[in-house]
Amino acid sequence: MKKDKLNIEYQVKTNLSNYKEVDNNDRTIKAIANTYNFFDFDMDVLRPNCAKRSIEQRGALSNAVDKILYAKFHDLTLLNGKSLIEKETVINGHNVLYVEAKILETPAGEETLLQYKNNIINQHSIGFQYRDIEYIDNESEGWNAFLKDLINPEDAEKVGYGYDVKEIALHEWSAVSFGANKLTPFLGVKSENKKIQLQSLYTKMDALLKVANKQDKHNKKIFELQYLQLKQLITEMINNVSFDKSICNNKSDKIKKTRRLMLI
Repeated sequence: MKKDKLNIEYQVKTNLSNYKEVDNNDRTIKAIANTYNFFDFDMDVLRPNCAKRSIEQRGALSNAVDKILYAKFHDLTLLNGKSLIEKETVINGHNVLYVEAKILETPAGEETLLQYKNNIINQHSIGFQYRDIEYIDNESEGWNAFLKDLINPEDAEKVGYGYDVKEIALHEWSAVSFGANKLTPFLGVKSENKKIQLQSLYTKMDALLKVANKQDKHNKKIFELQYLQLKQLITEMINNVSFDKSICNNKSDKIKKTRRLMLI
């Protein structure tokens, strides 16, 4: 199981907290991109400091060229702002990934600010790859330690297993308007409409191929991340990835209660 997780090309997770501050005059966004120690629908628990190395090496305050990006809907062609701060800290008693961004003075940037103002964009999500992850279940010696710091340990106990995520390679954080933990909404069509979804995927692949043929890769890292996203989208479509509905149904009430406890 650990191997399967490490083979995921590009993972996304939407934060349950809808905490955000928008300064229209200064064009800045302050938000929580992820809340740590939460047992999510992927049975993952991202631990505090899991993005520490990424932030140190490629964060907004680093000297790296390929810095962590601020995007929209994980679409790396929609870079309507620049990430200013990524910081792992504690806010209102929760370990979180706190972020800030500056929105560009462009028509697309204006649209993004308007969507924030009207609560169309109401959450944030991270795009990353797993780096250090441990599978653990209720027969393991460390199970009680795994549950100890969880916000929602009862959800993990119902499932009986989980993934302790100790390190990720953080690539970007995105403004989103839906609570999706998959890349498929990035295609812009509903997941059940497979033909249109596939056509959208082909369109994105063709666009990436044109850039490659022109050798116009002004930002090699963005190009590579788009490539990884497309590979993951193909994998998800082929495997028709979906969660156990019984698990989701059992957890829904608990997650609603947890939302009230988290940052608002």
